[in-house]
This record gives sequence, C-alpha cells and structure tokens, in this order.
Amino acid sequence: MASIKDLKKRIGTVKNTQQTTKAMKMVSTAKLRRAQDAVRAHRPYAREIQSLIQVAAGAAGELGSSNPLIAPSEAEGRAALLVVVTSDRGLCGGFNGNSIRAAQRWIAANHSKYSSVDLGCVGKRGFDFFRGKGRTIGYRLPEFGGKVTFAAAKRLSTELIALFESGKYAEVHFVYNEFKNASVQTPVVERFLPAMAPEGEVPAEMKVELIKPDSAAVLAALLKKNFAAQAYRVLLESQAGEHGARMTAMSNATDNAGEMIRLLTLEYNKQRQAGITKELLEIISGSESQKTA
Repeated sequence: MASIKDLKKRIGTVKNTQQTTKAMKMVSTAKLRRAQDAVRAHRPYAREIQSLIQVAAGAAGELGSSNPLIAPSEAEGRAALLVVVTSDRGLCGGFNGNSIRAAQRWIAANHSKYSSVDLGCVGKRGFDFFRGKGRTIGYRLPEFGGKVTFAAAKRLSTELIALFESGKYAEVHFVYNEFKNASVQTPVVERFLPAMAPEGEVPAEMKVELIKPDSAAVLAALLKKNFAAQAYRVLLESQAGEHGARMTAMSNATDNAGEMIRLLTLEYNKQRQAGITKELLEIISGSESQKTA
C-alpha cells in the first residue's frame, strides 16, 4: 500500500498531466474548427472539378479516352503504390493505427493482383511503422509541418504523377482517414491514378466540341488541376481527422485523470484519517495508562 507521501506525490503528478491534456485539448479544438471549415469548403470544388473532367473527356472524344491518366487501369501483374497518410505526431487515439491497419488489410486482399505493392508514406508515424516492419518504401513526402497547404498537395500530386507516367507503377492508391466529425474518422482506400474513367456511354451533349481551341489540351490541364485538388482534399480530410481524434483523445485523458485524482484523493483521505485515528488512540491509551499508574 502506498504511503500518504507517495499518494500526495502521485496526485500532484496526475494534476500536472491533467493540465497538459486539457491544454492540448483546447489547442486541438481550435485547430479542428479551422481544419473542418477548410475541408468542408474544398469538398464541393473537388467534386465539381471531377465533373468537369467528364465534360472535357466527352468533348475530347477518342483523344480523351486514350489519355493514360484517365484510361482504364491495366495493372494486372504490374507494381502498385499504396500511399498511407498518417500524422507526424502521436497522442491522437487510434487515428494512425486505423490507417495502418486499413493499408495492411488492402495489401492482404489485393497483393496477388500485382507483381508487388510498394508503400508510400505521408506523415512520420506511418513511415516509422512500415520501415520498422522492413516494408519497401517507394515514396515518402517528408513532414510538411502542422498545417496542410495547397503547395504541399500540388507537390505530392506532381511527384505521384511522375512515378505513374514513368511506368514504375500501374496504379497509385491513397489510404487515409476521411473526416466525419470530431469523434469519427473512417479509414478509406481510394484509387488516385489513373483517374476513374467515366462509366458507361458518355452523354451526347458531352461529345459536342464544347471546348476550344483544343479539347485534349484543356483536358490534360484539367487533369493536373484535378489531381492536385484531390490530393489537397485527402490531406485536408486527414488533417481534420487528426485534430478531431487528438481532441477526443485528450478529452478522454483529461476525464480519466480527473477520475484518477478523485480515487487517489479518496485513498489519501482514508489513510490520513486512519493515521489521525491511530494517533488519537495512542494519546488516549497513554493518558489512560498514566491514570492507572
């Protein structure tokens, strides 16, 4: 059983920890608001630019359908790159573990389709985990700090497109946590390259020469913008999810610390009361012994 001195020390330590977790929760709450606003503002743009790709592909006709960035994937027996998006820091609950496990499940389910599956890493936590497991890291985006920028997303998309166009990889997929709300982030595996080709017959109005002077050139330019926009969306989703997960984790840690303080304080008071009672009994016993002497 811990002594009163030890209990008092533990209570002080837990209180200090509680102050830290409470401060981290407040910081994550403020960051979450900004990240949530950013991802919700960008989602409509990411959806609309994909719709424009459909229009441009229809206007470009056969030239659009033969563009390797949107052509149907022919990845059978070729290498694929799986880009795992995690955070640079921990203390965010199961956020990173969810992405890592989703990547492992996808590899287990799909590895037979490809000659090999290399891993790409955005964020330090995923890189450290897979490097420790001896996995081949085919691509890594070094830590870009605490805030996602469009410049970082554009760099990411440009480098992945270059790897795809070089023929090294037949497909590129993202694994990331899609932001739902502060306490829910859903791991998603999403194909990035080549872009999903329009399904079924292209509507007649899309086949009209709507884009001048060169539909194929406009389509190529739109594709590059689309990939940058989609990469930015993925990074924003992950950033918002990270802040939400950290806020929830720190909130739970703060509550747990409060409960631990309550229990330790209860034990401290019990032992202190027992010590006082013992001292009183010793004083009474001493007084009675003197009376009978």
